[in-house]
Amino acid sequence: MQFDSYTAAGAHIACWMVNNPAAVPAALAAALASYDVHEPAVTGAQVRSLAPWTRQLRAVFEATSEAQRAERADALLVAADCRPRLVRHRAGLPFHLHYAPVQAGLAARVKALTAGGLAHIIDTGAGFRLRTCHREGCGTAFLDTSRNGLRRFCSLRCANQVNVANHRFRHRQAAQAAQAAQRD
Repeated sequence: MQFDSYTAAGAHIACWMVNNPAAVPAALAAALASYDVHEPAVTGAQVRSLAPWTRQLRAVFEATSEAQRAERADALLVAADCRPRLVRHRAGLPFHLHYAPVQAGLAARVKALTAGGLAHIIDTGAGFRLRTCHREGCGTAFLDTSRNGLRRFCSLRCANQVNVANHRFRHRQAAQAAQAAQRD
């Protein structure tokens, strides 16, 4: 499934922020620029001001039901004072949604964009694709873009670690059962 519009960029940025809660300004600026966020110059103060927001974003990914996910995303929309607008940066370019005025500070625009992006994913019926990795100890947030939407792990590496551990566990159980049968 493709989530490549500017509208869904906020969900991708939210993933990035949740997975990089102690980001340096240059890294956050690069992430924002990669999703065409207008004027993504980031300061250390802005990164620090977004830290509590990042924790609130994580709560959406960790929600256990669609209703809980929607409730948390809706609270983010209210907290960010998200007010979608149609904007074009210069004549000849197409209009697109901005979730906060361009004149708003970067932190306010990032909050509104991430809240709006998560809400957009939920609104399209794909909120179940906002997940955290099922490998114990990982917790990486991701937007499942697989065709069937059944991904449980953030990466192939995490999936392989779980599958290898499960395979070894089953092998140990089979060996123990065989030893117990021989003793009887």
